[in-house]
Amino acid sequence: MDHVKVSETSNTLLQQFDLAIGRYEAFCSTTADLIKRLLSSKKIEVHSISGRCKDRGSFEKKLTKKSHYKSLLDVTDLAGIRIITHYSDDVDIIARLIEKEFEIDRENSIDKRVTLDPDRFGYLSLHYVATLKSTRSKLQEYAEYDGLKVEIQIRSILQHTWAEIEHDIGYKNEIEVPGPIKRKFSRLAGLLELADQEFISIRKEIDKYSKALDKQMKISVKNIGLDAMSYEKFVTRNLASLQLDEKICNLGNYKIGSFKDESRTVTRLVGFDITSIETLSSLLKTHSANILKMVKALRVIPDEEPEQDSRKPNVVAPGISCFYLMHVLAALKTEKEIEKYLEKNGWMKGRGGAEFYDLLVNFFQST
Repeated sequence: MDHVKVSETSNTLLQQFDLAIGRYEAFCSTTADLIKRLLSSKKIEVHSISGRCKDRGSFEKKLTKKSHYKSLLDVTDLAGIRIITHYSDDVDIIARLIEKEFEIDRENSIDKRVTLDPDRFGYLSLHYVATLKSTRSKLQEYAEYDGLKVEIQIRSILQHTWAEIEHDIGYKNEIEVPGPIKRKFSRLAGLLELADQEFISIRKEIDKYSKALDKQMKISVKNIGLDAMSYEKFVTRNLASLQLDEKICNLGNYKIGSFKDESRTVTRLVGFDITSIETLSSLLKTHSANILKMVKALRVIPDEEPEQDSRKPNVVAPGISCFYLMHVLAALKTEKEIEKYLEKNGWMKGRGGAEFYDLLVNFFQST
């Protein structure tokens, strides 16, 4: 008789599932978008945020294992959100945000970082079962999701990688793992946990270096090596560099936009033996007139892709003066070295390549 009642309940729940799954899918998508906006507003960057709803087959299997559900609202994982962080210490930062913005079902939530052994590294994630707070569910765009539960999982990218690989190998739980393999898993868990902590340490060192650069550059550019970070701070904050950029914009019909990854520019500068900010600053000052002359000269050479409206300024990144400085420095080299410079950067075969070569070869010979 009890078995019959269980079957009847399961059938009823499956019918409810079929009717409600569309609503849960919309709830999952809406909640994922909400979390993205919340993280963005706090300037919290994560690796990824994904949502998924349990399919009918998985739900049916769940009902055969667990028969205590009386209603679909009792099921806590029909909708799921997974947040993958870059660093393990970001998990707690995001957790505080989730606790503030959602109603947490403490009884069904679990922090596996506390409950599991350290060798279960890939499963040391934080699982919340949450509903929308009444203040949000009263809003028109969220009203239809009032009372629906979502499972929110938060873990680091290394923890996620571990879990995915372990799952791919095929071992679903600790009991299935043979002794020798289990020992390897334990060693690997320790290595990944150490890597997680080292990445946090590296991030802190980068932050420390960034603050030190800010302080140093206010005093002097001496004794500062050239790297991606020091270059960005120099071209976006150094007055002399900014003023030269402005002059170039006036001559070349440019407009300074936002800074982008300029690692290629740094590599090119190092190719000219510029390995410090002091050297870069000195060369910009020494060749400022030549840089402006180069801008004027290059205006008459056809671009690879001509602008549709020549009156509209071309947006360039801060540090355009460094870009033209390299052309000036290249013009000081031999014809063979100039040819190599253009070929290496893909400028020799392009439209106007021959004219560019002639310009650099004759640049310091012209009056």
